[in-house]
Amino acid sequence: MQNQIVHESISEMKKYAKALQGNRNYVAKKTAEDPEYFRKLAQGQNPKYLLIGCSDSRAPPNEITETDPGEIFIHRNIANVVVPTDLNINCVIQYAIEHLKVHNIVIMGHTFCGGVKAAMKQDSVGGLLDLWLNHLKLVYEKHQDLINQLDDEDDRVACLAHMNVREQVLNVWKNPIVQKSWQDGHPVMVHGWLFRVETGFIEELEIEESIPNNLSKVFQLKFKNVQPQKQKQLVEEKEDDRAKSPSIRKRFQRMQSRLETEIRRLTITLQDTNQDVEKEVVDQVSEVLQKDLNFKTEDN
Repeated sequence: MQNQIVHESISEMKKYAKALQGNRNYVAKKTAEDPEYFRKLAQGQNPKYLLIGCSDSRAPPNEITETDPGEIFIHRNIANVVVPTDLNINCVIQYAIEHLKVHNIVIMGHTFCGGVKAAMKQDSVGGLLDLWLNHLKLVYEKHQDLINQLDDEDDRVACLAHMNVREQVLNVWKNPIVQKSWQDGHPVMVHGWLFRVETGFIEELEIEESIPNNLSKVFQLKFKNVQPQKQKQLVEEKEDDRAKSPSIRKRFQRMQSRLETEIRRLTITLQDTNQDVEKEVVDQVSEVLQKDLNFKTEDN
C-alpha cells in the first residue's frame, strides 16, 4: 500500500511539473515571436467580449476561439449558470460593462456537460453541489417534456445544455446592471453559444433580438438619474435643449440596433473575411446609417 501511494505521488508530481514546464515553453515561444509581447500585455487589457462559460476543462474559451490573452474577459462556473444573487458573477458583469466597456456578453454552454447530466438525475452529488444544480433542475423541469422525447442520453444532455444557455441569456437580460447600461446609452448585446465537444464547433443559438424591448414588465427597471449637486445647475440649463432634439442615448441605441441588424444580415452568407468582403460590409452598413435621417453628427 505504501509503495502504491509513493508511486501515485510521483506520478502526480510529474504531471504538476509538466504544467510549469509548459509555461516556460509558452514564454519562450511568445518571446521568440515578439520580445516585447509580455511588456505590451502588461500595459492593460481591452477585451471586446465578456464570456460566461462552464468550468469544464474541455471548453477553454481562448483556445476554441483562437483568441489571445486580453481579447476576452472570462468568468466560468459549473454549467455556466447566471444566478441573480451571485455576487461573484455580478461583480464580473459590472466590471466588464462599466469599466471595460464591453458591448457583447456571451453565454457558452457545451455538450457532454457533467453538471447538466447530474441535474437530470435524482442521485445526490453532495451538499453545495446539489444546491447549485437546483438552478439547472429548474430549467429541466420547465422543458422536461421536450427533452425526454429524445431516446439517446447524450442528445438529452445536449438539449438541456441548449435550453440552459437560453435561460441564462434571459437572466443576463434581466440583470439590473445590463438594463441600466442600455438606459445609459451603452447597449450590450447578449449571445448564446453551444460548444460541441464532439466536433469542436461552436453553434450560435437563435436568440430573439427583441428580448430587451419585450422583457416582461415584472423585470423591467427604471433608473433615476442621480446627479451630483454641483452638476445640477448645468443639467437644468441644458434641459430645454435636450427637449428640442432626440436624446443622444436614443439616437445611439437606434444606430447600434441598425448596426447589429445589418451586420448580422450581411455576415450570414459570408464564407471568408478578406479585405474586399470587409470593405463591402462597411460600405453597406454605412449606407444604411446614411438613410437614417434622424442620425446626425452633433458638434459638442
